[in-house]
Amino acid sequence: MDATAAHFIAPGAGTLRRVLIRLDAQELDRTVGAWLRAHAACDETSWAIALDGKDLNGAWNDEGRLVLFSAMTHRAADRASVVLGQIAVPEGTTETTQVRTLLANMDITGALVTADAAHTCADTARYLVEDKNADYLLTIKGNRPFLHAAAVAVGRALIGGPPHDVIEERRHGRINRWSTWVTDINATIGLPYAARLAVIRRDVADPVGRPLSKEIAIVVTSRAGLTAADISCRTRGHWGIENLEHRPRDTVWREDDQQAYLGNGPRAVATLRNLALGLFSLHGITKIKETVQAIGRKPLRALPLIT
Repeated sequence: MDATAAHFIAPGAGTLRRVLIRLDAQELDRTVGAWLRAHAACDETSWAIALDGKDLNGAWNDEGRLVLFSAMTHRAADRASVVLGQIAVPEGTTETTQVRTLLANMDITGALVTADAAHTCADTARYLVEDKNADYLLTIKGNRPFLHAAAVAVGRALIGGPPHDVIEERRHGRINRWSTWVTDINATIGLPYAARLAVIRRDVADPVGRPLSKEIAIVVTSRAGLTAADISCRTRGHWGIENLEHRPRDTVWREDDQQAYLGNGPRAVATLRNLALGLFSLHGITKIKETVQAIGRKPLRALPLIT
């Protein structure tokens, strides 16, 4: 047959479904993460990684619900934000017990790893610093009562003076102001390798300056050289994983509403969504919903993103 006369037919939905169910989801995650990392140039000086978990509320099977735990780089002005790796959290455990599993085969040397208060414990702190040659920036809350009490004592004395950094943003009809105080602690609060502690106060006001809310966060880091501005930036960068990964998967692809549960299908599809989000980030695309809709109308529009 004349090759110029050949034409290709896209596989049907049933074929795609069977392939996704039977895929080695763990190997797919590793391959996608390695490819995104290689193209994002995200592991250069001063890179940061956010650790966070996400429930796939519609993906239930005989073993329970599917919870995915991922590592995602922080977005910066000169680098994209991509998912480096993702694992399924075994039923009966939590993401806090899976840090070693997630990062085991990942070189994160020199990275600053950010995570929420659930991960603030001695074992994770030692693992990141001693085994992975990285640093941590962790939030302290009441789930660690003795650590929290020690941190509050330091923080209470700290905020008696003026903040060391203040940043203000006006967006979505609100004024957000982050004030940050920081001090050296030399591990005196009881967390291995803790070097600096910071208190971050977020004040939210309406457009004319009337107060709406106030939140206070206490964070601790093993990286002695971080300034108040650095800590504020990285803490807000960690919160950004909700906007850069979780929210698009829920609002654009309606991930939580999908009742897929067979085999590795749900996890494989989540990995492909991470790949799509990574490609958008690599190309500086921020209008995710509009881009997905445009590609849906004309799939060939996706080719420039992967070639």
